[in-house]
Amino acid sequence: MNYTALSTAIQDYCQNSETAFVANIDNFILAAEDKVFLSVQMPGFWNSDITQVTASGTSSYALEAGVIDVLSARVGESVVSGAEAVDSGPVRYLLRKEYDFLLEAYPGTSGASSTGIPKYYAVSSASVSAASPTLTNPTMSIRLGPIPDAIYPLTVDYYGKTAADSITVGGTTVTWLSVTAPEVLLYGALVQAYTFMKGEPDVIQMYDKQFMEGLALLKNLGEGRQTSDVYSQGQTSRPSE
Repeated sequence: MNYTALSTAIQDYCQNSETAFVANIDNFILAAEDKVFLSVQMPGFWNSDITQVTASGTSSYALEAGVIDVLSARVGESVVSGAEAVDSGPVRYLLRKEYDFLLEAYPGTSGASSTGIPKYYAVSSASVSAASPTLTNPTMSIRLGPIPDAIYPLTVDYYGKTAADSITVGGTTVTWLSVTAPEVLLYGALVQAYTFMKGEPDVIQMYDKQFMEGLALLKNLGEGRQTSDVYSQGQTSRPSE
């Protein structure tokens, strides 16, 4: 389902094409997308920032726009002259620590005890940055410890979403969610739309029930099936009825 089809379906289900209603369709869709995004860890929102390299004596690094939570961070153990993929050589996965721990253990002095190949990382800040006049995206910064003593390739895997990842970009745009579970997106938007219309409570409850059932199935996919390995854990089976 693309944006045009979704927008049309919302108007058809609600039998409403008034100007104020149509002007808020993007808000209905965004609210549904965000509820799904915050409820389910979907593979469609797993990303990697492979553009980072450390700088000697620099402890903090701003990640690319859209980062909501850091899943893992790793550095290449070999000094490089520029950006290189971490996976091309020996890597070291960094352990996540509290920001205060890194400040105390590696306070930023030039002494040898505070510098070296990083072993730890901590989220140091979360903010919103305007990538363009029309898009506002979340971003994060991390602090490394020990503070890098040279240039190392750095890769950060994260869970994130930018404004451009929404189907509301318009037209024939599709997203992982709108292709994989279009009914979840539709019923989530209908809950918002019918609430906007101050519709009958039983109709809102019906739409919400359909949305929550779809959300549960999506959660099973994103946090169950996607995180298991058939070879080592076996195929999931259902008891016979």
